[in-house]
Amino acid sequence: MKKKTADTFNYLLSLIYPNRCCFCSELIDPFENICRVCEDTLPFISGEICYSCGAEKSRCHCKKSRSHYFEKVCAPLYYEGNVRECIHDFKFRDNKMAYKCLSSLMAECCKKRYDDIKFDYVTFVPMRKKNLRKRGFNQSGLLAKSVADSIGVTYVEDLLIKLFDTENQHDCGYFERMGNLFGVFDVNEKYDIKGKNILLTDDIVTSGITLSECGKMLYLNGAEHVYCIAAALKCDKEE
Repeated sequence: MKKKTADTFNYLLSLIYPNRCCFCSELIDPFENICRVCEDTLPFISGEICYSCGAEKSRCHCKKSRSHYFEKVCAPLYYEGNVRECIHDFKFRDNKMAYKCLSSLMAECCKKRYDDIKFDYVTFVPMRKKNLRKRGFNQSGLLAKSVADSIGVTYVEDLLIKLFDTENQHDCGYFERMGNLFGVFDVNEKYDIKGKNILLTDDIVTSGITLSECGKMLYLNGAEHVYCIAAALKCDKEE
């Protein structure tokens, strides 16, 4: 009954606000998230991947010997072309509805890549307080909540805390990123995560350092395993 009511609401809403593909803005069916052209042409990550960086093995440039504090990371898309524009609009141009399509792709990716894992909690990377005030929402939080609902796992909004603001990671080189985030994150003491499997989400994976720093604090507070997922992967050679 709930699904039927939701479908009716979405259909009526589409009569006022036509549904558009979040990647190319083409009109699409009220119950679709992506147009047929984008479905065929977007840079999806497929086949066997490197779970240290999330890229297809043929495009992997990561240094697997470098330690990171998570078991695996994956994403449905590369951060290229229309995907880059979509996420940029989502984060900076108030296109909040893009989270529906992106989170749907993330949930599908999660079910495919982590099909044998039972998660206890889904949470996300907290953002700079300055950016949160300016933007009014945490894009990774929207994605995490929707993914949690799709895969039927408990969503925890304030599991991770950012203790103080830092420089934007994309303004730093690889080793600067490591120092930039050292000691920045902590786990909310009201949650007991001992022995728990955590799914940690973000919008984009670049170097993996942010996810690793969050994962480190989750492990230090007793988490059994930390797995990561993002909407897109920026697949560049490391510096």
